[in-house]
Amino acid sequence: MENIKQYFSNLMDYVSRMTTSQVMMLFGVIAGSVVGIVIVVGWLGSVSYAPLYTNLDQTEAGEVITYLSDNKIKYNLVNGGKTIEIPTDDVYKTRIALASQGLPRSGIVGYSIFDQNNLGMTDFLQNLNFRRALEGEITRTIMQLHEVQAARVHIVMPKERLFKKDAKSATASVVLKLRGGSTTLDKHQIKGITHLVASSVEGLMPSNISIIDYNGNLLTSGSESDPLAGLSSSQLEVRKQIEAYLQDKAQSMMDDVLGNGKAVIRVTADLNFQQIERTSEIFDANSPSIRSEERVKTTLATSDKSDETNESSQDDNSETVITNYELNKTVEHLVNAVGTIDRISIAVMVDGKYSPQENADGVTEMIYEPRSQEELDRFASIIRNAVGFDSQRNDQIEMINIAFDKQDLTYQQDMLDSMYEREFYVDIAKKVGYFLLIAFLLLYFKKKSKKLFAAMATIAPPPQVIRPAGKGGNDVEGFATELEPIVQEKREPKLIDKMQETTKEEPEEIARVIKTMMVE
Repeated sequence: MENIKQYFSNLMDYVSRMTTSQVMMLFGVIAGSVVGIVIVVGWLGSVSYAPLYTNLDQTEAGEVITYLSDNKIKYNLVNGGKTIEIPTDDVYKTRIALASQGLPRSGIVGYSIFDQNNLGMTDFLQNLNFRRALEGEITRTIMQLHEVQAARVHIVMPKERLFKKDAKSATASVVLKLRGGSTTLDKHQIKGITHLVASSVEGLMPSNISIIDYNGNLLTSGSESDPLAGLSSSQLEVRKQIEAYLQDKAQSMMDDVLGNGKAVIRVTADLNFQQIERTSEIFDANSPSIRSEERVKTTLATSDKSDETNESSQDDNSETVITNYELNKTVEHLVNAVGTIDRISIAVMVDGKYSPQENADGVTEMIYEPRSQEELDRFASIIRNAVGFDSQRNDQIEMINIAFDKQDLTYQQDMLDSMYEREFYVDIAKKVGYFLLIAFLLLYFKKKSKKLFAAMATIAPPPQVIRPAGKGGNDVEGFATELEPIVQEKREPKLIDKMQETTKEEPEEIARVIKTMMVE
């Protein structure tokens, strides 16, 4: 007990002798250690939760909670009790265990609804379950898209009618909830969803499908209901693709020959989207063919009796032939190709040559030299072959040689170079500054920590010295402690101390020096 009191008194004496910075540093180290211990303990004892199920109704949520309580699994209820959270490590294991018990029963229903045999089910309920299963399977397929967070599909399948004129087409509507950051889907994705639903339902046309998002925005365009509008947009895309394809072919060749930025090529393609079906019948009158032939042969027998002894007979035969001829004919059904190229127009601008020359001041400048007509003709021939130039289609090509204005490009390059150099040097300066700051902090804390530990060593309890007991072995006073004396450090005299000694020993000399300084 006395040792503890002595240690506490030594500690208080040491703290009283410490400077303000040393006291602040000591308390900072203690406070940092305490905070670090609290954070580590809290981190080790914390449990991260993850959603087990969301959007549950109250009945199924109660059944799930009962199962969690019986199996002693921790849980939290959020979102008004519709979402149940459990520790992250137990999520998948618990879902599998609940699925084995048929929980939850709500959610997306698929073809698994027919796994249960319900005797006595009417045709109406059977058709209703089939429609629910079909909607659920389509919903699951749509939700496989990364951009789709949730989906609902509604299908209307009309009853079969006796007469075709009374039959109605099937319709469907799809509601999509997109993930955060996705404002809309790509038109190809929307078209893919439309054809997916149409292909999954018998008798459903893509034009009878409507797709909207959770904000009520209609995502399907009118191309399905208006064929002309869809055709116009597709025609424009086909034209852009053909022009870009031809332009890239010619531009890549010119870039390889002249270098990047030395030529500019633009292609305009006129396409023919007229769809014509022609049916023609051609008759050949010069080579008729026998279609049918009818022959009728008649035989007539007559007799002449001039007398009883002389008697003669004669047969009369005739043949009638009816022949039907058919002219040869050729039936042709021609459908012309859609999107054929009627005409191509090509515009080409080629930069000239630049050669270095010294001016009167001795500064080297780049002097522009135009290209010869022979070079331009060769370039035009190359471009014609690259794009498939056809003079019979009245294709045109226009090529001019002009000096490109590169002042702005040069200015931008100089600005980028200067920015790059400035950022490079600033980055180096930051790294050097961080290094010096870290080195200074390390040296500072090293110095302070040495002083702190040296000072704390002086207040540490001294080691106990055990003296041997008396001869009888019952000498309890043989245990004693000795404190080492604290020796005050000797410091060298400073300049002020020397001046004070000189003032005391030789005051006249000091007064003479001061008078001399005042006179000067």
